[in-house]
Amino acid sequence: MTMTQFERSRGIRSTIARRPLLLLALGGVTLTITGCGGSDDPAPTPLPTIPAPTIAPLPPPIASPVPGYLDPERWAGRTVIVASQGGSYQDAQNEAFFLPFALATGATIQTKSFDLGELRQQVEGESVTWDLADVPMDEVLPLAREGILAPIDYQRVDKTPLLEAIVGQYAVGSAFFSTVIAYAAAMTPAPKGWPDFWNAEAFVGERGLRRSPVGTLEFALLADGVPMDRIYPIDIDRAFSSLEKIRLHVAEWYDNFRQPVELVEAGNVTMASAYHVIAQEPDLLDTIAVQWNGGMLSADSWIVPRGAPNADVGMDLINFATRAIPCANFARLVPFGPVNRDAIGLIEQDRRVMLPTTEAHLAVQFVQGWNWWADNREQATARFEEWLLEEPSLSEESSPHAGS
Repeated sequence: MTMTQFERSRGIRSTIARRPLLLLALGGVTLTITGCGGSDDPAPTPLPTIPAPTIAPLPPPIASPVPGYLDPERWAGRTVIVASQGGSYQDAQNEAFFLPFALATGATIQTKSFDLGELRQQVEGESVTWDLADVPMDEVLPLAREGILAPIDYQRVDKTPLLEAIVGQYAVGSAFFSTVIAYAAAMTPAPKGWPDFWNAEAFVGERGLRRSPVGTLEFALLADGVPMDRIYPIDIDRAFSSLEKIRLHVAEWYDNFRQPVELVEAGNVTMASAYHVIAQEPDLLDTIAVQWNGGMLSADSWIVPRGAPNADVGMDLINFATRAIPCANFARLVPFGPVNRDAIGLIEQDRRVMLPTTEAHLAVQFVQGWNWWADNREQATARFEEWLLEEPSLSEESSPHAGS
């Protein structure tokens, strides 16, 4: 996700209260959690991320100690600065990751608002103050190619229980989210996948799709019969040919991640591609349904800037945040999928069914091809924007669904 016009805040409709007390003394351990930004902080460059709702009521947190983190003097006297996305997402990180890590190790944690330009400036100016950052996985390979990132130290980070898709040389996944089909819960019949989304004869009504080739091209290929394990490398010509079959039925090419759900809720479209975390907000559960089949699994990730002064503590915090208990507690607060395989079993069933990384949901989704998009995004975006300006192909008007 690199389109800067997209929403940055993850705090919309959140019910997680921002903590007014930022200095906590507990059992002789002092935790300092500084809030995002301040009067001296520059205005951050928007980093496109998605709002993270909170599903209420919440079950109690899992309070068991995290194995291997039983020494409150482990990092006593050390400070780690973490740059993250703000809003309810960062609030959930504070509660699930940062505060427990500080208590378990004696470290002091400071949180900052992430800004891509500032990250580059720190590294290129050899004046790095951040030790750890949370960014969309889309950003990792471009940043690594620029020499901005330090390799992950897998002597400190145990990758054994982690889902392989989010374990890389320069990043470890922090949370999963999915792009799925959102549709009216009362819709009959319900769509079973992207071929139904493309089938405007059997499923009458307008559609909503993201104004970006990312995801949109993949869904076009699935609608045209391409198996999930054959999506990459993307056949650009075939994807645009498939898009021609649905374009006359797309009422909105959205660039605001909340918009598709609002369109479905208002009845302006019958279905739309949408992020699962938005489509499953508490006040929408009776009106909006989601179809996981053919969903695109994406992720946020932990990175360490090259030259980070406390990289050793940062790596240890990555390891802590990717253990089963912290992952499960994070998913309890915001419905992002845990990156640790063992976390799902710790989460209550009514919350588990909302997560993209359950066994059943993983089986019917594909993982976004971050490497392919790092190499092809610029030209694919240019072609996509040019295509939107073209007149619809008259030869396709009579073919409203794939496979006709």
